[in-house]
Amino acid sequence: MSRARLYKTEAIVLRSMDLGEADRVLTVLTPRLGKLRVIAKGIRRPRSRLGGGLEPFSDVHLVLAIGRTFDVVTQTALEDAHLGLRDDLHSTAAAWYLVELADRFCEGSADSQAAFSLLAQGLAALDAAPEEVSRALVARWYELHLLDAMGFRPELSQCLECGSALEPNGNGYSAVGAGVLGPECLHPALDARPISPDGLKVLRHLQRTRLTDVLRVRLSAAVQRETERLLHATVSAILERELGSRDFLADVASRQEAMVAVGAEA
Repeated sequence: MSRARLYKTEAIVLRSMDLGEADRVLTVLTPRLGKLRVIAKGIRRPRSRLGGGLEPFSDVHLVLAIGRTFDVVTQTALEDAHLGLRDDLHSTAAAWYLVELADRFCEGSADSQAAFSLLAQGLAALDAAPEEVSRALVARWYELHLLDAMGFRPELSQCLECGSALEPNGNGYSAVGAGVLGPECLHPALDARPISPDGLKVLRHLQRTRLTDVLRVRLSAAVQRETERLLHATVSAILERELGSRDFLADVASRQEAMVAVGAEA
């Protein structure tokens, strides 16, 4: 059965691209229809009736008309523009990273309810004042839960190779296998990197905890770098590509750390 000529959906704008003199093509993630590419005709004209809510990171309600190449945005209603994301560079960089992860993992996927919910939660958390949340923790939580939703849940409770319960020390983490190996099962084929007891503890906590319960957690710089490195390697291995937004986020984070260090010395 074909869809109706007009249909409605909530969506989060992932990215946009100008087309012609006045149009814009949007890539959006929806709860039930997967990832869509739609066109907002005339949106760049000063008096466009579509308004200014169709920007990346925005949560919107759309009315769409079936089109030949792209379905056409006919009406919009803004749910949340996440304006706070644009007031802080670190928040902006983290938001781009979350959005790019959703964009890559939901390629061609119609089962997008979980991914949509996770992205909405992540963007809402990053929209808060910088002093209220750890941007790094939001990114790590999002990586772990998106991997789980997409069928790549990292194994953190037992050895990936033999299934034995893990002891705190001597373990390795395999990005290729997406899980932890006990000391007896470490071998070159899975390219495991050492994982510290604190690193494993943090990953387990993030994997089983709601986002609202980890927003104020603060990690040591060493554990923060370790968990970021391990999950970044996992994401890259699964997607078989590097994410451009990740370099932007890392650069912004390093600059922020440098500024904090200078302030502390002063």
